Amino acid sequence: MNDINQLMANARANEQIARNLFEIEIEIMNITRCSDFFEQLLVMIKEKFSIEHAWVAITDVPANAHFIESLATIVSEDDTPCYRATPMIDFLQATQSSREPLLINQRIPQYRSLVPKPLLACIKSMAVLPLILEKKVIGAIVLGSPEAGRYAPEKDNFFLQQLAVKISLSLIGVWARERVSFLATRDPLTQLRNRRELEESLEQELSRHQRQKEHLALMFIDCDDFKQVNDTYGHEVGDLYLKHVAYQLQEQTRKSDLAFRFAGDEFVVLLPNQLQSGADVIAQRIREQLQLAPLVFDDIEIPVKLSYGVVSTETIACFDSKSLLKAADQKLYEMKALKPSSARSSSSLIEKVG
Repeated sequence: MNDINQLMANARANEQIARNLFEIEIEIMNITRCSDFFEQLLVMIKEKFSIEHAWVAITDVPANAHFIESLATIVSEDDTPCYRATPMIDFLQATQSSREPLLINQRIPQYRSLVPKPLLACIKSMAVLPLILEKKVIGAIVLGSPEAGRYAPEKDNFFLQQLAVKISLSLIGVWARERVSFLATRDPLTQLRNRRELEESLEQELSRHQRQKEHLALMFIDCDDFKQVNDTYGHEVGDLYLKHVAYQLQEQTRKSDLAFRFAGDEFVVLLPNQLQSGADVIAQRIREQLQLAPLVFDDIEIPVKLSYGVVSTETIACFDSKSLLKAADQKLYEMKALKPSSARSSSSLIEKVG
């Protein structure tokens, strides 16, 4: 009779585990952003299985940069780290390249590269569930416990295998959806946001300005010698020139600032919560930095010269997205007009932003 009761209890426990796995799968399968995916996944794992600690150990390689950026945006309720970026060689040494879940409760220091530093002292056992994307192990979901017996190697890991597979398959879907969304809003050459995204972002920022009374500055940038670069060195170098400018725009602005490729060699930068004086300083800094950092191609230094126009909502009485762009473009034209080599016409630009 006791054996039957034990079998029934085990069956009920397994049924509950299967139900929890199904609920996790349903919850994460339609998420469209990697940051939301990891955040929701870790919360659900801890809640559904009463797990003390759960995090992502991700290999620190260029191909995983987006995942690492996504994980860095997550703030857990108890302020415990949600990920550990691990050098590939350390990850492979710790996991022995296993594609199956690992249960570990001995020689924990050997696996320290997988554990967030604040948790090192309290973890006595771990379950390491590999994350597989495009047939490559990119990291692992790690479950940690202060109890040495929680993840003993002799325990059955069948349900952990199921969970690992479900997570990897769901992550593939999330990554694909986010990639499609990314490509739809990005310029294929520079990877900056495109003009369509500019229109939507500008409307959103202006709406925020009206609600929260925070100022917004807009910077319109044009490359002075881009045609000459194309004519002299060819379009391949012209593409490198634009990518170089785009990179510097991102390097010289805040995370909250938004850079866009407007058209050709023209760029726009939105500077939320920025006054005219501050925006002028940023624009001049970008211009000076590019003068100090020419594009280097085949040991040839190609100077990068910019003109810009900057406006802020504090300096314009009435405006909408189009009038703000036109005002910045007009200031850009005024700067170019002071340069002897400038041949750009005001009317052609205003047509573009109109």
